[in-house]
Amino acid sequence: MVLKNAWAMKGHAFVREDVAIGEDGLIAEAAGGETIDCAGCLVMPALVNCHGHTAMTLVRGLGTGLPLQRWLNEAIFPVEAKMTPGDIACGMTWGALEMLAGGTATVADMYDFPEAGAAALSQAGMSGNLCRVGLDFGGGNPPGRLEECVKFVAAPQPANIVADFCLHSEYLTTPGFCRALAEANQKFRRPVHVHVSETALEHAECIERHGKTPMRYLCDLGVFDYGGYAAHCVYVTDEDLALMREKGVTLVHNPTSNLKLGSGVAPVAKALAMGVNVALGTDGCASNDNLDMFEEMHLASLLAKGMAKDPTVLTAWEVIDMATVNGAKALGYADRGAIAPGMRADLAVVDLKKFHLDPVLDLANLIVHSMHASDVAMTIAGGQVVYDRGRFPQLDVDAARAGFEASVKRLFAR
Repeated sequence: MVLKNAWAMKGHAFVREDVAIGEDGLIAEAAGGETIDCAGCLVMPALVNCHGHTAMTLVRGLGTGLPLQRWLNEAIFPVEAKMTPGDIACGMTWGALEMLAGGTATVADMYDFPEAGAAALSQAGMSGNLCRVGLDFGGGNPPGRLEECVKFVAAPQPANIVADFCLHSEYLTTPGFCRALAEANQKFRRPVHVHVSETALEHAECIERHGKTPMRYLCDLGVFDYGGYAAHCVYVTDEDLALMREKGVTLVHNPTSNLKLGSGVAPVAKALAMGVNVALGTDGCASNDNLDMFEEMHLASLLAKGMAKDPTVLTAWEVIDMATVNGAKALGYADRGAIAPGMRADLAVVDLKKFHLDPVLDLANLIVHSMHASDVAMTIAGGQVVYDRGRFPQLDVDAARAGFEASVKRLFAR
């Protein structure tokens, strides 16, 4: 197909140029077939959400007003204990619909029953890096969890799904488990998805337990020997950032979640200045309430400027890169995050004919500071239209809604 008459984002510039997609689902120099008139629209790379718990659409907003540890123990864990693979599939499908409607085509997801999540995400037409959550409360509890993590990474996955290793965090694992997972990963060489230094308490207690920061602790145990992506990193030190650069660990900034839970603000500008790859994530819908990556870009920009008291900190292009090409790099994809021949055609078509997007004087600024997920008219993943003005060609939305509502009703039945 050919997307005609649009503004196209090419590198750090916008050009009036048709975007051609070949039969192989890649950006082409030229193509025949269907022509789509995108006059009045922007064609940009689809967004990459580098940290999510997508099925938490089922518990959207639960526990509002509680700090992280109370939020987990009092609000989230009791409901998650009731979840079945069927619930996860329903919650994942609902989250995929929300993300696709907002221009996001790839997500890094950490949650239970990843087999069900992977099937649901693939059916929706999204790409995803999923994992079995690595947990160890001591004494092999929960039993068999390391074996489950390894089994998931070793197993064949549905189309567009990649299996990664995961540790929930330092505070929900033991040194022995971390070391064993790192040793198991020597065969697979996968990046590892971890929550790191999300709160001041987590950071301080790790130092008290182990005499070192969470990042140093995990690196010393070999967890990041093959890189990884670390969510939050609100309290990482300069030494931690140097380690992340050395090990190829991406800092995944989750501004909305960190603000809602009162955790703080990650040192994003410093990380970029030190050569650390920085990407963006929404986290789950209980600590965020939506999966709008445009909102994350907006907040990331404002927080960096406000904290530094300097409007030149974190340019619009740096933020856009965090949501696109940096996110793709974090998850190991060299074929997406930009519009160029040979790249995978993961694209978001944004309707510029909105009150809040006029006039078009600085498109990069509009993307970061004015656009919303609801401005996306079409999302293309791997050359296939997966969202088009309220329609989802690959999914039955009514059936998805019925399943989702049934799961919510069961989970919260009294």
